[in-house]
Formats: sequence, C-alpha cells, structure tokens
Amino acid sequence: MQFKAFLIAVFVLGILPGVNAQHQPSTEHNSDSTETKEMFGKVLNTGDFEFHLRSYFMHTNNSHNLLDYSAWGTGAGLGYFSPRWKGLGVGFSGFFVFRHFENNLKELDPQTGMGNRYEISLFDVHHPDNSKDMDRLEEFYVSYDSKKFSAWFGRHHFESPFLNASDNRLRPNLFSGFSGTYTATSGLKISGAWFTHLISRGSLEWTTVAESYGFYSTGRNPLGDGETYKHHVESKGIGVIGLKYDQDKFQVQSWNYLGEGVFATNFTEVTGTITASSSKRWLYGAQGFVQQAVGNGGNEDKTKAYTLPTEKTHGLGLKSGIHWGHSELAFNFLYISDKGRFLFPREWGREKFFISLQRERFEGMGGVRAFGFAYDKTFIHDKLKVSFASSYVQTPGLENLRLNKYGLPNYFHFIGLVDYRFDGFFKGLDLQLLVAHKNEDSSKVIPLEYVINRVNMTNVNLILDYRF
Repeated sequence: MQFKAFLIAVFVLGILPGVNAQHQPSTEHNSDSTETKEMFGKVLNTGDFEFHLRSYFMHTNNSHNLLDYSAWGTGAGLGYFSPRWKGLGVGFSGFFVFRHFENNLKELDPQTGMGNRYEISLFDVHHPDNSKDMDRLEEFYVSYDSKKFSAWFGRHHFESPFLNASDNRLRPNLFSGFSGTYTATSGLKISGAWFTHLISRGSLEWTTVAESYGFYSTGRNPLGDGETYKHHVESKGIGVIGLKYDQDKFQVQSWNYLGEGVFATNFTEVTGTITASSSKRWLYGAQGFVQQAVGNGGNEDKTKAYTLPTEKTHGLGLKSGIHWGHSELAFNFLYISDKGRFLFPREWGREKFFISLQRERFEGMGGVRAFGFAYDKTFIHDKLKVSFASSYVQTPGLENLRLNKYGLPNYFHFIGLVDYRFDGFFKGLDLQLLVAHKNEDSSKVIPLEYVINRVNMTNVNLILDYRF
C-alpha cells in the first residue's frame, strides 16, 4: 500500500546521513569523516516532523421518512519536512484512517434507491466496505525556495479559488505535478502549475486527471441520454496561471484554469476595505468568471463529453458589508448566466464564491440567482469564532436538464458554526461544531429522489483537529 511506501521513506531518511556522508565532495575536513557525518545528521535533525490527528463525526437527518446517515472516523498522520540546502528541500507525509461507527452508510434508501452523499466521503467512496486498510501516501515532493521564487515538484498541496484542498472531510485533495510562484517587490504574485495526477478527499488512490472526471456523481446528461462521461474523458492534465496583487486595503486576483482538451475558465476577484472610523471598516468585493468548452469537451461523442462543445457561460458575484470590533456582517449575491452551466470538477476543489456555504455547491448549474448574508464574531482573544449564514438560491428548475446538472430545486440554506482554537498546553487543537440545513422552496411536489441528501435535511458535524 501507499502508506507502506511512506514508512520505507521514513526508514530511508533514517539512514540518509550515513549514505550521503560517504558521497560528500572532498574538503579540507574530509579526514574527519565522523565529524562530517555528525554535522549532516544535525542538519537533518533541524527538519520538521508534523503529527496530525483528526476525528470527525457526521450525521445527516433526512425528511419524509427517508434514510438517515451517521459516521465517525479518526485519522492520524506523520510528515517530515527537511531543512533547506541552497534553497532545496524535500517533504513527505502519510495518513491512515479508522472507521469507528457507521449507520446506513452502505444502505440504499428503500423509497428512492439513492445512496449516501456526505458521510461516505469521510472514508473511501469507491470501496465503502473498506473499513480496515485505509491509508495513503500524500505529500512527496522536492521544493525550492528563495526570496522571490518558490517551486514544488511532486505530490503537494495547492490552493486557489477553484482548485484547492476542499479539506472539510477527514482528508484533503492533493495534486501531483509542478507549481511555482514568483513574488515581485511591488506586491504582485505570479503563480503557475501543471498537474497530471490528483487524489480526492474521499479516495485512497492517486488517479490521472482524465480518470478524475466523474469520481463523484456525474449528475444528469444535458442531452437527456443515459450515458455519462465517467471513464470517457480524454485530458492530459490541469494548467493554472494566477495573478495576485495585495495592498493594505485593496486586493485583486485573477486565475486561469485549463482542463486540457475539456474546458477553460477565468476567475477574477476584487476585494477591499474603506475606513469608516477608528473601529469600523466598510467591506466591498466583486467576482466574475467566464467559461467555455475547449476542443470537443473531453470526448468526440457528445453524450460522453464533460461539457458540450458549444457550451459557455459567465457569472458575477458581489459583496458588501461592515467590520467593527470583533464582528463582521456581509451581504452577498451571485448570478450565473442561463447561457450554459458553470462546470468545474468537484473532485478538484470547492468554488469560493462570496455566497458559498458548506454542504452545497453551485457547480453544475446555470440560470442561478442567489442572495444571502454572513455574520462572524470572535471572542476570548479571537480563540472562539461563531458564524451564522443564510442564503436563498433560485435554480433553473428540476426539469431543466440543460442547466441543472444535479437536480436542485429552489432552496433556503442555513449555516451555524462554532470554532474554538485552544492555546497554552493544548495549542494546535481545534474543535468545531458545524450545522447546515437546507429547505426546498417549490410550488410543485418534488420527487423524493431530488429531496434526499439535497433539501429538507440537516447535516451535523463535530470535528476535532490537532497538529503539532
């Protein structure tokens, strides 16, 4: 298994001082081989070992006597990140998960024939019976870092508005390939990346980018065909170019994503603050994206393509609010054109629109209008954070296959979050309680297969996270 490879790597690291000492170039001190060996060992000892423990309980309560679900799992991992030598460094980490408890996790709802949506991604989506051998090698990279430039080769984390860790389960997304960042003295940061493989948060296996399309549910075919794009998309990788400019009260970023042979997306965001008084700041922000198919959308056969060859769309997000003391209130809006669906593989990350809330996404929909607010307040020297958010989402309707990929009706969305970050003796420990509720708003009777795990449901999460 992959984690066994990680343990081998730890062993190699343990013997590395002796191996490399025998191959050091000659110096005036090479007669004292023991001293050279000890010095190199001391350098390696200045690297960082990181231990990570994460325990996650999740429960979904569905209405209409539909099946409810629960699961509890705990994982632990260890990573080593070497000191830098002339800017070069290496890092690797592994993680394993134990499943303590589950309720109906592998059962299909008897009324709808639908399976679990949320809890299963705590573990292994494609092998739900696997409860014992859940480990994976995660980071494994060589990196370079200087004052203005950094680069990463291999398996590593990557963060951007659409392509990201999406780490609200037991494990995050990671990507394999190259990424680099150049930071200019003016405050401009330029990022670029090319990835050929990835591992999704609900998986134990690294896959090619082409195979990652359809790892989760593929939704409904816009042509009304029963075929899906799973295992049918042809793509060589993911390309990313990002620009970020950050000043004290003004930030702008623009990201270009290329799913080679499938689609291209540009996302731009402007945010800032205006001082109202010594304790108050006005907040503002705008987001926009444009997207279109590339080539044949992933497959010459339209019924097996990820996006239709002629499909294109655009969207706009707005934010306005106020920050005072330890509180912040923001009002948010999102519009997505009805010219086409906003598409970005859920396997690659979670979109970060101003109005986005946990336990639902806008991916797969066009013709959307969404309105909402978010309130955050911190207590106890910012160690305790309490958040409330609500939104109302107008979707294109269940019957609209062209614009509603996953069959979501209009819905209200509510979120409550309590997050406490410990200090002192327990520094590094983070305890969270997240409650999400969604309720449909439709004048028509909604088939139950579009209700279960979508609307008229409550999702409860208790998360303990500890790093040192």
